[in-house]
Amino acid sequence: MIAFLTLFLLIFSFIYPTLAQVEPTVEDPPSDADVGLKQEVDTLQDQVKQKQTRVKELDAMIKGYRDKQVEQQAAALSLQNQLALLENGIQEKQLSVERAQREAEATTLEIQALATQITLQQNAITKREAALTDIFGKLQQDSSISIFDAFLSRPSLSELFVRVDELARLEGDLGEATRVLKSEKTILEGKRKQQEVRRAALEQQKLDAQVAQTELEEERSSKLSLINATQDKEDEFRKIVYELRQQQQSEAGDIQSLQDRLKDRLDSIDAALARGDVLLNWPVPVKRGVSAHFHDPTYPFRKLFEHPGVDLPTPVGTPVRAAAGGYVAWNRTGKQYGNYVMVVHAGGVATVYAHLSKFGSKPDTYVERGDIIGYSGGKPGDPGAGLSTGPHLHFEVRQNGIPVNPENFLPDLD
Repeated sequence: MIAFLTLFLLIFSFIYPTLAQVEPTVEDPPSDADVGLKQEVDTLQDQVKQKQTRVKELDAMIKGYRDKQVEQQAAALSLQNQLALLENGIQEKQLSVERAQREAEATTLEIQALATQITLQQNAITKREAALTDIFGKLQQDSSISIFDAFLSRPSLSELFVRVDELARLEGDLGEATRVLKSEKTILEGKRKQQEVRRAALEQQKLDAQVAQTELEEERSSKLSLINATQDKEDEFRKIVYELRQQQQSEAGDIQSLQDRLKDRLDSIDAALARGDVLLNWPVPVKRGVSAHFHDPTYPFRKLFEHPGVDLPTPVGTPVRAAAGGYVAWNRTGKQYGNYVMVVHAGGVATVYAHLSKFGSKPDTYVERGDIIGYSGGKPGDPGAGLSTGPHLHFEVRQNGIPVNPENFLPDLD
């Protein structure tokens, strides 16, 4: 008997490793709930593709309008051509609004699909953990029986080998289930990270949609401002163009004269600015960034004149502060700028603050850096707006009478 058992153990030691490599049992089919969730994911992903296709179509249409704007910029200067240019800009901005909306909708659908995939993954993990618990329990139960007891409890050798085969299968299932569970948890973590990234993208896309809507409203306001200023008459338009150009030439000479007259006082007050080693301050809180940059190619009135400064969106009535110490050169009202203030500083530098709803300083008086010199306006149709596209402050920096990029003198925005 002992010799037989010894022989059996030797045979078992060779057979068992081979048996342990048997294929794991076939998994149960997915539940009806999981099938429904997978169908939901497929539907959402199809909707995402439709939105993305529309975004690509809109991109092509927007490019077409921008190409047309380049052609219109080269056309002869006339009221009809300027209004056509503004109308083209309105059409482009309408498409940009729709594009931003469709992009945000696609991202929202992606987030929903990821949420459903996360639920599916969690269901798979729960199912896998239950299977592991079951396998582990069976193995623990069988491991408490010695091979001798197992042999003695079986009436035949064939039944013992069946039992050994079952144990080998269980161990194989345990290893495979553990590996798959680890993989499923990695996938779950990846889906959660994707969801966080898409949520952050969605917030930015919502902001982009708001900006696009604001730009559309400003483009419409630009057209209305031009129609009101010219009374929709070509002669009035040409008169305004002539006056604007004369005003720009006259102001360049006025600035130089003022700076020459005030040179001694300015140099003694703000010698640092003259050396160029001190930045100007932003004249208003810059919460919405810069809506139009220096010589901005998208500026709606570029055909009339290059944009000579930066536009800072801000509510009507916001205090406007001197960017640096200097003398108030003038408070004026013109067709282009509406109400505007000029401050001259040291080093041949002057600053302009335009589209004001109200003046807050007097000419030929000294103002400290940060002093209130007026209040913002810019809402088309309001007093002091001039050729404005919406509530904002137009801010310029001039070097020896010539407009230069203000952002070269200002602190970087965060």
